[in-house]
Amino acid sequence: MIIDVNFFNQTHSFFKDVSKKYLLPNLGNLKKDQISEKLDNSLVTEYDLIIENDLIKYFNEKGFANIISEENNSDLLDYKQFLTIDPIDGTRNFINGINKVVIMVSFINENESIFSIIYDPIQNNFYHSFDNKIFKNHKHISKKKYQHHIGFLGSHAKEFFKDKISEYTEKKRSRSIGYDVIEILEGDRTFMTIYGSKIWDLFPAMSFLENLN
Repeated sequence: MIIDVNFFNQTHSFFKDVSKKYLLPNLGNLKKDQISEKLDNSLVTEYDLIIENDLIKYFNEKGFANIISEENNSDLLDYKQFLTIDPIDGTRNFINGINKVVIMVSFINENESIFSIIYDPIQNNFYHSFDNKIFKNHKHISKKKYQHHIGFLGSHAKEFFKDKISEYTEKKRSRSIGYDVIEILEGDRTFMTIYGSKIWDLFPAMSFLENLN
């Protein structure tokens, strides 16, 4: 596999095509028989599966063999090197026609993030972290300097973080971890809670947050 500028440009183009074909036309336009409930009470749509399979095929062709994906989970975490895929982060938003959905990918080697991607199909914004830098649409972006805290804390978190985050403007979670990360990158949020996250959400989110220190 070759991870370079061309790889990220090609991946951006592929994500855009997949989104135009499956995600954007069906945002908020699903039929009941296209939605099902999983054992953990979360929802999945037929387009989660379609997009995931297209992404798996794409990354297989790029040389990525060990892939952990939301709808086809496996024991590949036992490997030292693997790729994670979340085809639609914010499935409930997708179902309800809320424009806060993303595609998330991360490539992990020896417990270190080599790269992570968060793609916003609504705005066609492609964020990726690589080589300890963060890029938006392939241009390096700098860290924001926050003058005031903005974010969401549940009751337990308010108690736990009271000495670190005492005064802040409350902003509810978007129901998409990846979209919350985008809001941090854009300066619209200064902190977020990620408890209860699954590996395909947590790994890419943490890659960006670690680069932001």
